[in-house]
Amino acid sequence: MARDDRTLLDRLLRPVRPTPIDSFAKPLREIAPGVWSVERRLRLPPGLTLPTRMTVLRLDTGGILLHSPVLLDPATRGAVEALGPVEAILAPNSFHYVFARPWVEAFPSSRFFVAPELPERIDGLPASERVPHGGSPFGPGIAHLVFGPVRRVSEVVLLHRPSRTLVLTDLAFHWLRFESPAQRLFWRLSGVPAGFGPSRSVRLTLLADRAVAARLLARILDWEFHRIVVAHGDPVEANAKDEFRRGFRRYLV
Repeated sequence: MARDDRTLLDRLLRPVRPTPIDSFAKPLREIAPGVWSVERRLRLPPGLTLPTRMTVLRLDTGGILLHSPVLLDPATRGAVEALGPVEAILAPNSFHYVFARPWVEAFPSSRFFVAPELPERIDGLPASERVPHGGSPFGPGIAHLVFGPVRRVSEVVLLHRPSRTLVLTDLAFHWLRFESPAQRLFWRLSGVPAGFGPSRSVRLTLLADRAVAARLLARILDWEFHRIVVAHGDPVEANAKDEFRRGFRRYLV
């Protein structure tokens, strides 16, 4: 694809390549039955840090799905392999694809799913399957909803039915702990919310069409979930539906 076909946001973010912070490598941990988390931190220029998470979900088949892959390292690979066969790997939105290739190459029998529009925007992705708007590509135990594409940005929202866990990527943040007051100030000024909710960049992309956003958010609220896992920040472990309604209240009226 010609470079001129890329979105303005893509061109602005092109120089901003996240670098994993090697000293922050928490082990895989279970956060609910059939749901595990791998937390990492990324360094962004000029010296900013960003928490991120890979969520691992048990499928009905007994295998596992990797949502939003982090950098592959031997310890994490071993912990993931101990859970069962990797059957699916998901780049769940327009930006969480950077570390997917090593996982796809490490588990060649897995299926690599991507959010709609991603292959058109990003050159050199491994062979992939676009997540459809309908059907059940991950089996009956995992519901999904495609948010977008809006301005060529999209996100795949998942519900792990057995544990009633809603899995988001960038649709909402829940970033409460920062490395320094300066970091907190920068990210708040950049549009990261003080509690659970969408960032400014999401409001300008995925939520730009309020009528469409309201319809999709209402569909998510129809799901039964007691917990929310986000890629950036802490899980919401209590009053998850109330927190979801509060975070997106301006779009649900």
